[in-house]
Amino acid sequence: MKSFTFLILLFFGFTHAQHHATQQDKPATHGMLLMGTTVIYASHLPMFHSPHDYQIIVALELDAKTKQLFIEDQVQHPHYSCYTLEPEKFVLPEMMAQPRPFKANLYRGHFERGGTKIATDVVVSIQKVLYSSKFDPKATPTENGDFILFGNEKEQFLAHKITKSPAFDQVIQVTTSLPWKNNSHYVVSGFSNEKKPLGVSSNTIEAKMDQNTISLVLLRQLYLEFEDLK
Repeated sequence: MKSFTFLILLFFGFTHAQHHATQQDKPATHGMLLMGTTVIYASHLPMFHSPHDYQIIVALELDAKTKQLFIEDQVQHPHYSCYTLEPEKFVLPEMMAQPRPFKANLYRGHFERGGTKIATDVVVSIQKVLYSSKFDPKATPTENGDFILFGNEKEQFLAHKITKSPAFDQVIQVTTSLPWKNNSHYVVSGFSNEKKPLGVSSNTIEAKMDQNTISLVLLRQLYLEFEDLK
């Protein structure tokens, strides 16, 4: 009986702790980098302070009209690599734990840095959370840096795995010969320098994934940010 009571108290204590941790974050506008054509992906634009101290990558669904607009705009403006979402305010960990449709504005360019709004109040749905991590001030960066490789059979992307300040947020479109399952993600490592971003000019690089060596072709850089992650 004592053991049963202890388990009940432990469960409610854990549930309360989770609820309390979520309640510490206030509703906010969580900007997202948008990418992809076959599948639309979004990468949260993070900072090292609450409520933005999360690195999150998701697969999204836009309504058919907005998705077509986004795809066509990328074709019409090939010199623009950065597209962003300006969502309505919400509590980020709550949205990731229990996704619900939300409204957002879509921009060509950075929505806070002179980007051009191309769609207003579009309805966005999170289909899958591919990667989610809250920053830990005590974290130790890997010696050579890790990247998160994600995507589908037709399009793959590489995002710098952010650990500790100072850091940088870099997202690159790549190709790889890996056999892909749609909306998969892998952590790859073995890059030359944790403190410096990867140089992109159709370079072919090698990386470690588990015990294997894989080749990646770096096609184009979609985003690179230092200032927000000092």
